Amino acid sequence: MRIIFSVTEEELIKGCIKNERLAQKRLYERFFGKMMSVCMRYASHREQATEILNMGFLKVFDSIKKFADKGGNLESWIYRIMVNTAIDYLRSEIRHQHSDIEKTVYAEDTGDVISDLAAEQIFEMINQLSPAYRAVFNLYVVEGYNHNEIGELLGISEGTSKSNLAKARARLHEKIIQMNKVNVSVYGK
Repeated sequence: MRIIFSVTEEELIKGCIKNERLAQKRLYERFFGKMMSVCMRYASHREQATEILNMGFLKVFDSIKKFADKGGNLESWIYRIMVNTAIDYLRSEIRHQHSDIEKTVYAEDTGDVISDLAAEQIFEMINQLSPAYRAVFNLYVVEGYNHNEIGELLGISEGTSKSNLAKARARLHEKIIQMNKVNVSVYGK
């Protein structure tokens, strides 16, 4: 028979400050699901998201004493660390990636096709964007940053942020149109 003890957030924090492996494990398990979903928004695939998540939790464990001294909402603090870790990861990935700049032509209107798409399909389309486009799209659309803030976070100009967002939207637009064409041919709509 296994006995499960309820541990408060305060006890977890104190245990993590003392580098107690069990407290770190419980904190990790408590926030794994929510934080993995945050990381998945920025990653190309699950393995990359897991890498970002683990790097983020290392930062959490390294700086949890500072959090304890200041106080605040633990989940919000961990969330911010995960977003910043994902941004740092993508920033380094963007620096190492040498890609050609493509001209993007806006496709014709999609009508109300997006309402027919499942959230999973949209998520999959976003994950297919290049790291630079995906990062700007997530920061602007999901996180609510403005282009000036995105530029500072990613080390790019405000204009590049705007351009990357426009190109990300155009690519998503094209994918939606393509998916609509497939649905029409498959389902005869």
